[in-house]
Amino acid sequence: MKFLNKNAYIQTAIYGYSFCKAARKAFFLILRNVLRISAVAIVSSFVLIIGKLFIMIGTTLLAYMAMEQQLDGMVNYLWLPTLLICFISYFTAEMFNEVFGMAISTILQCFVADEEMFPVAERFAEGDLAAMIGKTNAAAKKGAVIHPEADAPDDGPELE
Repeated sequence: MKFLNKNAYIQTAIYGYSFCKAARKAFFLILRNVLRISAVAIVSSFVLIIGKLFIMIGTTLLAYMAMEQQLDGMVNYLWLPTLLICFISYFTAEMFNEVFGMAISTILQCFVADEEMFPVAERFAEGDLAAMIGKTNAAAKKGAVIHPEADAPDDGPELE
C-alpha cells in the first residue's frame, strides 16, 4: 500500500490528477516499465541503506571522539550517550534518505512518462541520462551487460 501511495502522490504532483486516477495511472506506468523501475528500486534501496549506515557510523564515531576529548575524566561511561547519538543519527538519516528516495522515484517516473509522451526529438530528458538509459535499453534487448565507464569520454561532459 505504501508503494502505491507514494507513486500515486508522484503522479498527482506531475499531472494534477485526483488520487484514485493517479494511483491507477501510476500502477499501469510501473506495470509497463516493471524491469526498469524494479532495477532502479533495488539499486536505490542499496544506496540508501549504505547512506544511512555511513551517516550513522560517522556521526557516532565523531561524537564519541569529541566526547572522549572534551569530557575526559568528567564522565565515567561514554557508551550510553554514544548509543543515544547512534539512534538519533540513524533516525535523522532515515528521514533525509526518505526524501532522497522519493526524489529518485519521482525522477524515474518523470523520465518514463517523458519517454511515453514525446517522440525522441521532443523529449525533455537530454544528455547523459537519456544516453545511459538508451544504452541500457539496447543492452537489455540483446541480453548483454553494460559498463557505463567503458563508453565514457575521457574529456568530461560536453557543455552546450
